[in-house]
Amino acid sequence: MASNGTQDNHIRELDKKISALSDALAHLGQGTSLKELLRIIRFPGYTTPAEFAFNVAILDIMLVQVNALEKLGQDLVAGAKLVVAKQ
Repeated sequence: MASNGTQDNHIRELDKKISALSDALAHLGQGTSLKELLRIIRFPGYTTPAEFAFNVAILDIMLVQVNALEKLGQDLVAGAKLVVAKQ
């Protein structure tokens, strides 16, 4: 078992990382870059069939990644609750 000082250091480090990730996800959730993309795609001649295919593939994968992050966050919290419940 970790000493109290080590545990305190671990808690501070995890707090920083969780807060940084939470802030990054909140910023990501604003969707400002994608709003800009929505504006750009309306310009005449924006996309060729190849560019369209690349855009669709990239957007599909971005959505998969966001959904995976959401699921991973939920699983992390659920696992953390199990650890605390054992004590």
